[in-house]
Amino acid sequence: MFFDLEFYVPEKKRTASGFCYNPWDKDCRFIGGSFLVANPERDFSIAKSEVFKKTKSFWLWEHATEKEMLEHIYALLKTACDQVKNAHDGAVSAILCGIGITSSDIPILFELFKRFHILSNQEAFAFQNSFRVVDLSLLVIGTFNNPSNLLYPKSKNHILNKYMYGTKFEPGKSVWQLYEAKNHAEIQSRVLDEVYSTHKCYELIQSKFESFKKLEAMNKRQEKLLSKAREAATEVSSEVEATD
Repeated sequence: MFFDLEFYVPEKKRTASGFCYNPWDKDCRFIGGSFLVANPERDFSIAKSEVFKKTKSFWLWEHATEKEMLEHIYALLKTACDQVKNAHDGAVSAILCGIGITSSDIPILFELFKRFHILSNQEAFAFQNSFRVVDLSLLVIGTFNNPSNLLYPKSKNHILNKYMYGTKFEPGKSVWQLYEAKNHAEIQSRVLDEVYSTHKCYELIQSKFESFKKLEAMNKRQEKLLSKAREAATEVSSEVEATD
């Protein structure tokens, strides 16, 4: 499941830097997001228009309350989770995929499930751990040149600049102004594009890994051939010495 969420922080709660939204702050609002439930056998290498068609969105302005919207999101997650488990006799879990989601979207979403009493603390913990997570900001680290020993998660724009050069999104804070101006269509369009970009980057990163594995296999074959050549040269040298 590829997804992207958006939040609103009122001006009085905005800080100069850092992540301002807090799911337990009643002045802040979770305004919604988009979710692409993808089948790994059918839903890769598909056109952008097809990604948009398969993506489901939930927005605050289309629901009576945040809780109602969250209940619909929970139902989508639960359905996807159950479908995967039932299809694989519980041996495989549904995967949540995004950029930077381990430190923002996922913990926020499950805190909101608790805050609005959609799940108890115990239920939220169990439900969150029924998923597996692929965070592209972590997955992609090894495909970059890292100048030091510090392995640090890559930002969305770093990833896009490498894998979808020319694609760039304004910081999440820009959504605040769009929300205040009631420019809902722009928010919806932006998030659909972000979900598509995540889906596309996933494909491109996977392709890069496949290239790495091919190079690794080629290198192993070359090393094996060199090793055999050295052994043969050693045998010839030994035979010459024995003849002398």
